[in-house]
This record gives sequence, structure tokens and C-alpha cells, in this order.
Amino acid sequence: MEKHFKYQFAIVMFLMFLIGISSIYFLANNYFTTKNMYEHPYRVSNELKTFKISVQQIHLASSVSDNIDFRKVGQQDAANRGSLKNIATYYLGEKRDVDNVIHLYEQWLSLRVYARDITLPTSSDDETRVFNQLILAVNKLSLFADNKASELYEKATNDAFFSAIYIGISLIAAGIVAAFLFWHAFKDLREIAANRKQYRFLIDQNVMIAAINDEGKIFEISNHLSRYLSMTKEDLINHQIRDVFFAGEDILFNEMWQDVKSGATWNGEIKLINEGESKWLGIDVLPMQGSDYSYSGFRLLARDITNRKSLEHISITDTLTGLLNRRTLDDTLDRATRIAQRNKEPVTIAMLDVDFFKQYNDTYGHAAGDNVLTGIAEVFSGMLARANDFVFRVGGEEFVIIFNSKDVASSKEYIDKIRQAVRDLEIAHEKSTVDSCITISIGGVFFDGKGATDGQLLLSDADANLYRAKEKRNHSVQTVLGKPVVVEIEAKA
Repeated sequence: MEKHFKYQFAIVMFLMFLIGISSIYFLANNYFTTKNMYEHPYRVSNELKTFKISVQQIHLASSVSDNIDFRKVGQQDAANRGSLKNIATYYLGEKRDVDNVIHLYEQWLSLRVYARDITLPTSSDDETRVFNQLILAVNKLSLFADNKASELYEKATNDAFFSAIYIGISLIAAGIVAAFLFWHAFKDLREIAANRKQYRFLIDQNVMIAAINDEGKIFEISNHLSRYLSMTKEDLINHQIRDVFFAGEDILFNEMWQDVKSGATWNGEIKLINEGESKWLGIDVLPMQGSDYSYSGFRLLARDITNRKSLEHISITDTLTGLLNRRTLDDTLDRATRIAQRNKEPVTIAMLDVDFFKQYNDTYGHAAGDNVLTGIAEVFSGMLARANDFVFRVGGEEFVIIFNSKDVASSKEYIDKIRQAVRDLEIAHEKSTVDSCITISIGGVFFDGKGATDGQLLLSDADANLYRAKEKRNHSVQTVLGKPVVVEIEAKA
């Protein structure tokens, strides 16, 4: 559409250019015609009139008195010769006509004035004949000059009239074309405005988008996003983005805000709890640039990824217990280790195994064994329900837990509480050699967040400690990373 407007503008400018060039041409033509008229015929005519008057004055002065004022005649003769020179220069007719006038003038002047000298013979008849011939020759030049002036005047008048008609018609045509193009452009602009309004409506109803100012407040939000949040636009305007989308996620919000304030685009996923229903949003927050390329405010684009997260949850969740499965253990373990190192916060990794579980299945059946696993999973989920707690089922009766504790003592104590909580379920197990109920063995490792390590090394230490705990069964064995001393927590009856 912008290209179309450029073509229309180019057409109008081209027409204006043609009209301008044509107008300049006609004005220049009229100017030179008028200049020729005044510089040639009019000037020649005026010079001839002056010359004719001067000749008649000399003729008259020499007729009434024999005492001629030769000084005055000489002045008039000089003026006449100047007029004849100008006439010869600007006369547009045959040059021989001007030469004839010059010849007759010199002949007449010699007969009329200078022949009165006693040394020069003269004849009145000759002087009269030459005078009459001179006047006739001057009249001939004057007639030609007047006719030429009339011709140029008529041409200038016709050119001016034609120029006025041409310019008028051109302006009318250009006006019609410009009006048509303007109407067409106006029609296109109305169509664009209508389409833009329709697009805005479609975006408002079908796209989850919000505009955020530099202070982090929402100043515009689409109906689709407000409906998704089960709130009205009025309730969301002027609310902080942190309260609406990042409630309880201070670390995630600070990470996002730091990125977008630096001019980068932030991408992430957030979980919303709305009327007891969990929803997941994929969010892109990007800075908005003004016409001067400076950043001013931000755009938030959201999309519902609840179904995808549900599928992901299914793919990473153990179908029997509902716990996380082995697939996500490595990533979660590495991430938890990096966070601990970055924040200098302790983390505990532990592996858990149900004692004599094969014998239980052989005695009570696999259905009963599944009930044992789900019951134990409920205990783990209830005791490890914080945001940074994770529980995995990594094998038949093996589990891995990750949790934070303030020091090694509280970590040891909590591991044993978990072991005791399983014992307190009092699930009968007559084939167990250490107790009459289902028990578990735990191998853990405490990492204080200081020093270099990785998640796999921690998991390896936890697995080694589980092996030590299973030597006695219903035991918890935990070590501190970097310390060789093995601490055993005896089973409590």
C-alpha cells in the first residue's frame, strides 16, 4: 500500500513538473517576443520618427533664412547619424533599404546645407527631388517597422492567450487527476483504517498481549489475555506485571526484568493458579522501540502451553506414583547443583530403597506392592512439597530426593524423619528380617554450596551411601561432600 501511495505521489509531481516546464517555456517565449517587439520594430519606428522630425526641422530652418546656424545643424546631423546607425542595427527588413535612406540623407544634406557654400554648385529642383525621395524612403522603413511591430504584438497576444488556455487546461486536468488520486488514496486509507481496526479487534480477541510501561505497570491488555486470567481489563490496568504474572516468583521476575531493561528479549514459562486450576503460560517480554530507536516500555506476548505442559508432565511423571521419573533427574540435579553453588546455599541429594521389596511382592502380590509404592510416594510428596524440593522414582522400588536444608545437622535429621515416616505407615511385612513393617534405607550426601562439584558426583556419593545403608537395612547413611567421615544414623524402633 505504501508503494501504491508513492506511485500516486510521483504521478502528481510529474504532472506538476510538466505544467511548470510548459509554463516556463510559454512565459519565456512571450518574453522574447515582447523583447523583440520593443528592441526592433518599436525602436526602429521611434528612431525613424525622430530622424524624420530632425530632417524636417533642418529643411524648414534652411528655408526661412539664408543665415544657417551650422553649429546647430552639425549637432542635429550627429544625432541623425546616430539614429541611422541604430536603425541599421535593429531593422529587421532588407539592409539595402536602410543604406538607401543613409545615401539619400547624405545627398540631401549636402544639397540643402553644405551646397550653399560658394564653391559648390546647387539646384533647387535637385534638392527637392532628393528630399522627397528621402521622405518616401523613411516612410517605407516606418511602414515596415510598424507592420512588424503589429505582427509581433499579435504573436505575443496569441502566445499569451494560448499559454493561458494551456496552463488553465493543464491545471484543470492536473486538478482532476489529483482529485481522482486523492479520492483513491482516501478510499485506500479508509480501507486501511477499517482493516487496521479489524486487525486490532482480531488481535484483541484472539492474541494474548499486554503493554507495560517502564515502571512495570500494565497500561494496555487484550481481552483474550484478560479473559484467560479471569479478570476484566479495568482490573488489570495499572497493576504491576510482577503481581499478575510473577506472584511468588521473585527470582524469575528479577531475571526477566534485568534482561528486558538491558534491551534483550526474555522468554520463559510461568505457572498460574486460578480458582484452584493450574495454567501454564509461555511468555515473551520484549522492549518497544520508538521512532528514535530508544526503548520505551515493553510488550508481553503470552500463549497457553497448559496442554503441552500436561503432556510434558505425563512424559516426565511416573504413571504409578505420580512422582517425577528418571528422565528429568539429570537436568534437575545439575540445575539444583548450579543454583546451590551460585547462591552458596546447601543442598541434599538422597537415594531411597524399600527393604526386601522383592520378598514383599512374592508374598503379597504385585498389586499390594504397587499400593506400598503409592503410599510411600504420598509420604515423600507430603514431606517434600516446597518449590525447591524434588522427588523421583528412578527404579522399581528406588527413589531420589533433592531438598534444601540450612546445615548438615538439619539435613541428617530430616532424612531420618522421612525414613521414620515410612515406618509409621505400619504396612505389615512378615518376610522382613529387620522389622515387622515396611521400611526403607537411605543414602544421602550434603553439599554446602561451596567448592566445585557436579550433580552426577553427588548422586554417585548418595548411591554409595545407600549401599552402606542397605547392609544393615532400615538405616540412613549420609556423608558431607569433601569429607571422608561416614555418619550413620541408626534405625529407631
